[in-house]
Amino acid sequence: MIRTSLLAVASLGVLALPMAASADTSDDPALAAFQAVCVAHANNYSGALDAAKAAGFTDTQLIPPTDDSMSITSTQAREKVVGTEHLTLLLQQGLRHLKSGDISEADCKISTDQADNGVRERTKSWLGFGPDSSDDALSTFYVKTGPQPEHIAQSGLNAALAAGGFSVIKAQQDPASATLVYTTFSK
Repeated sequence: MIRTSLLAVASLGVLALPMAASADTSDDPALAAFQAVCVAHANNYSGALDAAKAAGFTDTQLIPPTDDSMSITSTQAREKVVGTEHLTLLLQQGLRHLKSGDISEADCKISTDQADNGVRERTKSWLGFGPDSSDDALSTFYVKTGPQPEHIAQSGLNAALAAGGFSVIKAQQDPASATLVYTTFSK
């Protein structure tokens, strides 16, 4: 079984952040679904699953990739078409295996079948702060978990985990797709 460090896990993860009520997502089905399904329910597995069903997501046969550093206890995949955009939702929860011991992890991921060169900038604008790390395709944001999460500096991740947990939000743009991920880590 592979054991990973907390920082390595955080760099893989995702979260919910201060949702600007004025953020207009009417022309961005992926971000709108991400906010309504993943973030509005603070990445609660059953809450996100109920929200996905209410939003019209239906079962799909997506098989998530395996990860030796995580024991997945529950997983669901859903899909939905909005206009010309195909959205795929992947929910999973389980235990992440670290050198320091196991921690709970929940993931909520929305991906599209179309390129979206603005997804990272719109996510930054929606959150109201810049990414903790970024490259040409991926932006990562660390936040406190909660209904109005606040930014957490990378140096504060261990303290946040000791106090109950933290989340990570990732926005990724690829040549033929875009992905938004919200990962929550807790003890």
